Amino acid sequence: MEQRTTKPNRNRTVSRIIGGAILLIGAGLFGVLLYFGVTYFGYRPIVVWEYGEGIPEISEFAPNKAASYVEPPAQKPEKGWHTVRIATEGRERTVWLYVRDTKAPVASGVSKTISTRAVLEPTDLVTHLSDADKVWVDFAERPPFGTVGTYPVAIRIEDVSGNETVVSSELTICVALADGVTIEAGEDAPPVRAFLSDAYTPEAMTEITEAMLHTPGTYPLSVTVEGVSYETKLTVVDTAAPVVKTKTVFQKPGTAVSPEDFLASVSDGSATTAVFLTAPDESLREFQQVAIRVTDAAGNATDVTAGLLYTHAQPVVIEARSSALTAEECLEGVDYTAAVLVKEFVPNAIGLYAVSLHVDDTPEIALVEVRDTVPPVIQAGTVNWYIDHPLEATGLCRVSDETQTSVSITSTVDWTKLGEQTVSLRAVDEGGNETTASVRLVLNEDHEAPVLYGIKPRYFYLDEAISYLEGVAAIDNADGEIAVTVDTSGVDPTRRGNYTVTYSAVDAAGNAASKRTTITIKKSTTNSSKLDSYVREVTGRIFKEGMTLGEKVIAIYDYVYTHVVYTAKSDKTDWRKEALRGFRYGKGDCFTSNSVARALLEATEAEVFSMQRKSFNTNHYWLLVNVGTGWYHFDATNSREHGYKCRMWTDEQCSVMGRFWGYEEAVCPPVAKEPFDLAAAAKVEAEWIASHGTGTENNE
Repeated sequence: MEQRTTKPNRNRTVSRIIGGAILLIGAGLFGVLLYFGVTYFGYRPIVVWEYGEGIPEISEFAPNKAASYVEPPAQKPEKGWHTVRIATEGRERTVWLYVRDTKAPVASGVSKTISTRAVLEPTDLVTHLSDADKVWVDFAERPPFGTVGTYPVAIRIEDVSGNETVVSSELTICVALADGVTIEAGEDAPPVRAFLSDAYTPEAMTEITEAMLHTPGTYPLSVTVEGVSYETKLTVVDTAAPVVKTKTVFQKPGTAVSPEDFLASVSDGSATTAVFLTAPDESLREFQQVAIRVTDAAGNATDVTAGLLYTHAQPVVIEARSSALTAEECLEGVDYTAAVLVKEFVPNAIGLYAVSLHVDDTPEIALVEVRDTVPPVIQAGTVNWYIDHPLEATGLCRVSDETQTSVSITSTVDWTKLGEQTVSLRAVDEGGNETTASVRLVLNEDHEAPVLYGIKPRYFYLDEAISYLEGVAAIDNADGEIAVTVDTSGVDPTRRGNYTVTYSAVDAAGNAASKRTTITIKKSTTNSSKLDSYVREVTGRIFKEGMTLGEKVIAIYDYVYTHVVYTAKSDKTDWRKEALRGFRYGKGDCFTSNSVARALLEATEAEVFSMQRKSFNTNHYWLLVNVGTGWYHFDATNSREHGYKCRMWTDEQCSVMGRFWGYEEAVCPPVAKEPFDLAAAAKVEAEWIASHGTGTENNE
């Protein structure tokens, strides 16, 4: 059914006269044919049917005989005459179906209230409209939209066949008010326009006071529009709990504190009160937590905690520095005879710190606030570097400050351009202090070849994999550490003998370096299964669940240092054989100790490289070990010659013994410059596991 609000332009009177004449003639003809057919033949030659009611049952055509459709009409035949074939008494007959529409549309009226600024369509006031055909909906008389009042409305509905229905409705037109306005306590007063639903300009309104805005409740208001007053309301609710920030209180012993003393700020739309949930303990001379409940006028509550310290030493503010704090600085304005800090405190990081003191033999705690108000210093000059090798800001300058500092490049740098350019830098410390500087950057072409480290003659056994790249590195002046390739085409790992291998490295600029060395493959005389058994037994005892790789390396060092007694004797022809002897008898020289350590280390994911002293009157053997933060010297020999423990040491740390750990740098991996840091190693290991899983890295 299609609804239209405007009927097409036509001559209704002429149409109805012609339609009536046709109906009159058709009715007469229908009566004659119907009488003739039923009387003489027992079937109806013509059936009149209502439009939209489907097709007639066959009994409509043959009321007293068995019959069936031969050619049934469409399921919803159009209005007018239709030829139909039926079968009855063994014969086919032609009959006619006349479809007409005599039923008026059915609908109900809907009463509505609208604003004076609104206009409705006739269909907006009608519901449950149904008809078999298209209909037109129109106002019998258009309502006076825009004029306040209540009006009866007649809506005329007519279908295509001219059947007509008139339904009644009621329309109320008024100034539209919102159903009041609701705000949160503490908000600004809503504008007068918020109380209207249409575009009127209010002339007056009841005043909304500050007391209303901060006190939950419902307040009746009057709004005047075009001289007429309308009633509305303002509802103030408080659904949000107070937002509370607390502060630490330092109080002299013997003086009282209130809950409000701990409140740095309270934000709420209504008045609030505060009470202690946990009262202060005035006898306590250490930091304590007090619990406070802040409640607003609507009963919304926020529970908070704050710090309290009863002390004679009041808070002090210290500029960040690298020298230690003194007790005198914490006791400014306090009378005392003697005072000392319980533990040294260096105020080199911004923050609030509790510092323990003994003041005249009485424990006290002072609060020290470390601030940083001094900007960092940037040391920048000329930096010579290479094209196509971008540097971080830290590679262009040195920054000094008492606190942690970040430095960034603030200008555009063209790393592909040869020659000189100026780069702007910005450094910011923990305190937010800022320094800017410029550096002269000169970019050159890279013609320097990388340097290969760790290339030296080595031996392996027939029954073990050959780790060609163990301890081998290539360091480039521009690219840093780069990949190393090794040509092993001349090596037969299944046969004993001496073989030549070539190591190569090429940097990004195409500069190449290569070195050759000898690989010796021989048969091991060691009982491998026995050695493996010792390794499993020892690691099972010294490794604890959850240990990091760095902690395992330290545990191995401590085990070997305490379990292999030094004697100036070993067999240096086979390190595995000597490791087995060291496990079995628990004695030997430096070669023995570090062979035992190597066997244990190779059961972990650590990288190991064997070292031998260069150019000294006697031989000395030790290891380099890498757990992910660089190579470090590892000498587990418990020697009477010195009292040092070379446990993950740098070259600088090893220098305490002069040339004792002297070595040829070109044939060894580059040793780390910074002292070994267990926490840093654990972080690197955790990051590696997060990205690679728990499998071990294959360096062969």
